[in-house]
Amino acid sequence: MVAGLTAFSIRDARLEDAQALSTMMRQSWRESYRGLMPADKLDEICQMWLAPRNFKERIADKNAANILALIDGKIVGHCYALPRENRSVLIGYLYVLESAQNAGIGTTMLNAVIEVFPGTVHLELAVLEKNRAAIDFYKHIGFFEAGPEPTPEGEPPSLKMTKVL
Repeated sequence: MVAGLTAFSIRDARLEDAQALSTMMRQSWRESYRGLMPADKLDEICQMWLAPRNFKERIADKNAANILALIDGKIVGHCYALPRENRSVLIGYLYVLESAQNAGIGTTMLNAVIEVFPGTVHLELAVLEKNRAAIDFYKHIGFFEAGPEPTPEGEPPSLKMTKVL
């Protein structure tokens, strides 16, 4: 696909992508949450949650959608989604490296998720309340704020966002 001047491709994640996916996601988290959460918390998340073994587990889950975006063979984006009841889909997360943003990659990955789950009528996700760039992106593509998302004690507040298809 070509959006603007950036050529990219979309495909399903494979088990052998786990290490490269972990590397990309760590970079994306550091870009996305710089200044929005304490550095030690960000380091903890990158170390524990974004380890290759966790991506292997997600990729192996045949009920989930794991969509990758690539530029010149390098992973630059990942969208992980799960089906819910009533033809709803939970977007667990969607990340695109800063260097690849504003090229249509995030929107294309969301459209690919909808294709994985035919008949989807509703998308939902959570986004950090302070992450204005993400909130603005989701609003731009038709999501709306649906109120606060319950968060564990000590975690930064998040918003629930939803889109009816």
